[in-house]
Amino acid sequence: MRIRLLMLGFVLLGLSGKAAAQINLYVGGGFHGNYSWLRGDEHTFEPGFGGGLSFIYWEYEYWFVKAGIDYMKKSSSMLDYPEEYEVPIESPDDKVQISYTEHLIGIPLTVYFRPLESGNNALLVTGTMEMMAVAKLQEHTEEYGDVVLKGGDAKTWTKTNIGIGAGYQRMLQKHMYLNAYPSFQVDIRGARAYNSILFTVELIFGVY
Repeated sequence: MRIRLLMLGFVLLGLSGKAAAQINLYVGGGFHGNYSWLRGDEHTFEPGFGGGLSFIYWEYEYWFVKAGIDYMKKSSSMLDYPEEYEVPIESPDDKVQISYTEHLIGIPLTVYFRPLESGNNALLVTGTMEMMAVAKLQEHTEEYGDVVLKGGDAKTWTKTNIGIGAGYQRMLQKHMYLNAYPSFQVDIRGARAYNSILFTVELIFGVY
């Protein structure tokens, strides 16, 4: 009887060790700062911020995939037509300097590559595609004042964004990692197209 119990204990211990070694689901969260500008005439460069939750599938040592949900705030100004102010546009010279601030909700899909690893440190290379929706849009001009649009009130409320980046990963303890990396992101579809430089810091940890 004791031999059977001892054997059962070894089997359970082996199974638990195998399960621990096979953790491939991770969750986490992160924050980022961004520096953004609109692609247009006389644009400005403005700071912003964001953050989100991450769900990661990490089956292979040298690459993994992240999905999640993000919030992002972007700002910039450019010379544009004041269409949202319902002002008649009578000539091509009716453009004014408009400051835009967008509040976005996004669903990113990011692939992380780890081409180099040394001890607890690794190089990260990232590629991202993100579908975003404009939750709130604020506009300001010296001539006409302020206007605020909610989600569906905007002419086009969805955007698509792609980005590439490279940075650093640190293993803090077993199945817990800190990722830090800058990236360059471009809107490829949307009423107002931004370019952005982001710096992201995120913490992820394995779950059973």
